[in-house]
Amino acid sequence: MAVQAIVIGAGLRGRHTYGAWARANPDALRITALAEPDPGRRDALAGDLGLAREALSHDWKPLLDGPRRADAVIVATGDTEHVEPALAAIERGYHVLLEKPIAPDPADCIRVVEAAEQAGVILQVGHVLRHSAFYAAARRVVEEGRLGELVTLDLKEHVAHWHMTHSYVRGKFRNRAIAAPILLAKSCHDLDLLVWLAGAGPRRVSSFGSRTHYCAEAAPRGAPDRCTDGCPVQAHCVHDAVRFYVDPPDSLAALWPWADVSADPSREARRRALETGRYGRCVFRTDNDALDHQVAIVELEGGITATFTLHGLATQERRTLRISGSRGELRGVLHEGLLEVSRHGSLELDRMRIEGSELGHFGGDEGLVAHFVRCVERGAGEDTLTSGRIALESHLLGFAAEEARESGRVVDLAEWRSRVAGAA
Repeated sequence: MAVQAIVIGAGLRGRHTYGAWARANPDALRITALAEPDPGRRDALAGDLGLAREALSHDWKPLLDGPRRADAVIVATGDTEHVEPALAAIERGYHVLLEKPIAPDPADCIRVVEAAEQAGVILQVGHVLRHSAFYAAARRVVEEGRLGELVTLDLKEHVAHWHMTHSYVRGKFRNRAIAAPILLAKSCHDLDLLVWLAGAGPRRVSSFGSRTHYCAEAAPRGAPDRCTDGCPVQAHCVHDAVRFYVDPPDSLAALWPWADVSADPSREARRRALETGRYGRCVFRTDNDALDHQVAIVELEGGITATFTLHGLATQERRTLRISGSRGELRGVLHEGLLEVSRHGSLELDRMRIEGSELGHFGGDEGLVAHFVRCVERGAGEDTLTSGRIALESHLLGFAAEEARESGRVVDLAEWRSRVAGAA
């Protein structure tokens, strides 16, 4: 019998990840109810799934009131709207698949994780990259001992300039009032992978970063507030909203990221949306405070050191890794599907090609949902690869790194956890 689930949030993840997986796998997952305040999004996902009008709500609270109507709840709301529905679902005995990050505040992250553990329900956090074939292969190399004793790790996330401007300058993750710090809003996957691949918990962290490009001080002379207002440098500005959002054909504009601009994919509708909406704003004149580059330096258990670098001025999207040990080294580029292992003292390379598409996080989206469904079917919370407790480790690392950056000091994770736990 299929696992039955309530979906809260019908945006990109709610519709095109969880809803799409349920449509493709009706014998494994059946969505029985949906809560979404935006009527267009709500009706679109309801139409995809064939949900009756009585199964829909603009608010999640009526769906969780009264007797349980499903096995699980999938929380796919915005970053600042995770905690309340997650806690309500846990209290009513639902298993929960929760979009990352758990919350934009460390104390709230702890509250959600502890509530799930006390209730005895499964809480799985959406760290999709653990479920990709690429990172699973990297993990096997480490586990098999091919690198010997680990010494250091270096992970990098290169965020393409268009992605940075769309999501973290103009978009819904642009400032701390509506989203977590960018290390968690964008790179919580990478912090999770760092801890997972190292097989060791973090002990101390320092961090440096700033916003030096997407700010008023970097604006070209004469740049207006909107790209639609006749900017003097529009012809050669790489961040021009009109060229990026209006030029693509209607068929492409029905997909992300263009679909965020206008539900109507026509060029006329997109142009009108840019004249009034947030995606038409000059990237140097928005209300963003997300950093455009940051590095975290981590000391892990056993003396392992690690670095993670995020930057939002890349030409192309890519993630890279380099893991060095006493016997060899692993290098990889996710977006090329390439991993290679070298052994000290040998010129031979073991190269692995791993197929995958950037759409769906290289198979991670499908793997995440399938894994959650299997865990719920078997009642096997202990098998959850990205449980709340596991995910909490990298979340707290991200928050501690941000405190280290703001304070200019090295943060001791044990002391920091005790302090944050007292506020939970």
